[in-house]
Amino acid sequence: MSSKTEISNMAISHLGIGKEIANLESEKSEEAKACRRFYETAKEGVLADLDWSFATKFVTLNLIEENPSDEWRYCYKYPVDCINIRRIISGRRIDTKESTIPFRIVTDTSGLVIYTDQSNAEIEYTRNLTNAGLFSSEFDLALSFRLASLIGARLTGGDPFKIKQDMLIQYEIELGRAKKKNMNEEASDRDQESDLIRARGIYEGQGIGRIL
Repeated sequence: MSSKTEISNMAISHLGIGKEIANLESEKSEEAKACRRFYETAKEGVLADLDWSFATKFVTLNLIEENPSDEWRYCYKYPVDCINIRRIISGRRIDTKESTIPFRIVTDTSGLVIYTDQSNAEIEYTRNLTNAGLFSSEFDLALSFRLASLIGARLTGGDPFKIKQDMLIQYEIELGRAKKKNMNEEASDRDQESDLIRARGIYEGQGIGRIL
């Protein structure tokens, strides 16, 4: 597992820069300044682009008020460490169109809030991790390419060789690999459900009647 400094050094290496950062937080080199400027933006963007297992969190929301508007029954506080809400827990591991619980994110005087009709709402969301030691190796690599795409123009004199586009292509490749690994490490009910649907299609396609 990498540190912020190590991820930043990976990013500048992608740009063909041989010099390395000794300490991202304190170093005053142009490389360190560029990485500090864009690191958080890049990290939050990568977290938002995929449902990373290591960044998944479940929490029961804090109720602010009931009937906050004519359209919604409950208003909840938006978690301070939330990158994006994946869903409100419905009691089903795999939601259907009917079981999905609607919600809306808005801003009031207290900041971001969540409107929904669900009482005692619990959400699944991607949290904004600050400890790079908790990242997966796939995340580290994807983040390094995204960071490289953001710092490239500053460190290469305006990006005359269009390195940014290359970095974004590599980022998408690494994101795809990480998504595949995420899926392989998860035993989803969706696969079982699909098998049942396929079996039913074959069963009915053969003209076999069902006795109810």
